Amino acid sequence: MQRLIASVLLVDQAAAHGHITYPPSTRHGGQLAYGGRCDTPDWPAGTDVCSWFSQPATIPGKPVLPDFMRTNSVNSTGGVWPDWSVKSPWRAPGTAPVLGSGCGLGGGNAIPLPNGGHHTMQGFDGADLPGQQPAVWQRGSTQEVAFGINTNHGGGYHYRLCKLGGNVSEACFQRLPLKFASDKHTVHFTPVSQNGVMVELPTYEIPLVKTATGTYPPGSEWARVPIPGCRLCDQSICGESIPPNMSAIFTPSDVSGGGDFPGEWHGGEPWFKQQLCNQGCTGLNFTACPPGLTQFAEPLPGLSGYFPPGYPTVDGLPYSIVDKVSIPEYIEPGQYLLSWRWDCEQSNQIWQNCADISIL
Repeated sequence: MQRLIASVLLVDQAAAHGHITYPPSTRHGGQLAYGGRCDTPDWPAGTDVCSWFSQPATIPGKPVLPDFMRTNSVNSTGGVWPDWSVKSPWRAPGTAPVLGSGCGLGGGNAIPLPNGGHHTMQGFDGADLPGQQPAVWQRGSTQEVAFGINTNHGGGYHYRLCKLGGNVSEACFQRLPLKFASDKHTVHFTPVSQNGVMVELPTYEIPLVKTATGTYPPGSEWARVPIPGCRLCDQSICGESIPPNMSAIFTPSDVSGGGDFPGEWHGGEPWFKQQLCNQGCTGLNFTACPPGLTQFAEPLPGLSGYFPPGYPTVDGLPYSIVDKVSIPEYIEPGQYLLSWRWDCEQSNQIWQNCADISIL
């Protein structure tokens, strides 16, 4: 039975934020060849690759993330003001509840919010997207996985599995988190067309920073998003975090000075103004940050940024972050869903995608 939470289908007008790009059998449509790009060619209409997530998402307890894993305003610590990200999902990885079954919700919520909602499948559970030809993995093997970034909300992520045939749920995914099999990421750039000539770019290795301390499930490994956003100003100048008022309806174009978000939306004007301030501090329209103005050190020169210029026809950051994960020896053969969960720090959001896997 499909979990269609909202019956109204809305036109997708937002840039969106992150997704699986490998394995290629991802249900949402990501491809390694297109990096953070959302409009991947030849994918069925209505399955926008980028907009599968949960918001608002906050941790239920106190922050427990080690300070070396922080990604935003890293000098503000201790859980007291101006430590503004104290309730963000990344501050206690895996503990913030999600909406849906662990593959994300179309538009992030049944109620559309202008910072990622207004989705063609608003409120639809990503676990109910049509199954695809599965990638074939051997138990006990090491496998490559990858994700792309369209808008860099910092934080970190991990991968996990849930066996099909039973109840696909966040709890099921949490029972089988995967460990990273390398201390390196590979940055896989998308090919570029230069005056009609398609140019293949080299790949680059960068350090993988991970932790199993303060994570949920206990002992699960989570990696920090290795690309720093910009730090043009400290996000604390935007004030303490305001949750969206889900019953407040307003017209965002009235407060943003433009027509990027036509029509009426939920969330409330104070919350939306704060979102605009937050994005400005973190480098809106900066594909690479000015020298010295990054949230943490760049892993390689030029690898930083928040959001590409050119809204609404944006392509995302032009690369995928490739990792290696270990498939347990003890896992039962059969058909699985692979889930990627990205707990953000710069925003109160959790991004999720799923891909079909056959374990032999």
